[in-house]
Amino acid sequence: MTEPNSTPPGGEQEFVRTVWEEARDLVKRLEGSTVQRFSVEAAGTKIEIERVAGTVVPPAAGTAGAAAAPDADEGAELDGRHPVVSPLVGTFYRAAQPGAKAFVEEGDVVDEGQTVGIVEAMKLMNHVKADQAGRVAQILCTDGDWVEFEQPLMLLEPVE
Repeated sequence: MTEPNSTPPGGEQEFVRTVWEEARDLVKRLEGSTVQRFSVEAAGTKIEIERVAGTVVPPAAGTAGAAAAPDADEGAELDGRHPVVSPLVGTFYRAAQPGAKAFVEEGDVVDEGQTVGIVEAMKLMNHVKADQAGRVAQILCTDGDWVEFEQPLMLLEPVE
C-alpha cells in the first residue's frame, strides 16, 4: 500500500485498482476466521469489512439479478456454462454510455479479453472482460444493477 497522504504511483485509477485488489485478497484471507469487523485507511481511502453472522442482507431495490446469481452460478457448473463474474462491487452497465448499443447480447460470440460490460465503482468505469471465449448464453444482470464482488454477470457456453 502507499503511505498515507502520498501521491500514488501510476495515478489515482491505478491506486484504486490496487486498493480493490488488496481488499479482495483480504476478504479471502478472512474467510473462515472469527473476525467480524475490520477497517483500514490509507491515502484517504477507507475500506470497511463487516460480517453479519446468520443474516442475509437483501440486495438494494431493483437488483433481482443479484439474488438469483448464486443459483445461476451453481447451475452453470453442472451444464458446462462458464460464468463471467464482476471484478468488484459496484453498478453494472451493459453499454459504454446511456442509450449506446450494449457490449454483448445473448447469442453473441465473444473472444477472450473482449469487454462484455462495465462496473462503476468509486466513479471509475472498470471494464469487465470475458476470461475465455464463448457464446453468451444468458445475461444475469440488467443495466444499472448493483453487483457484488465475483457475482456472475453472464454465462458463456462453448462455441461448437
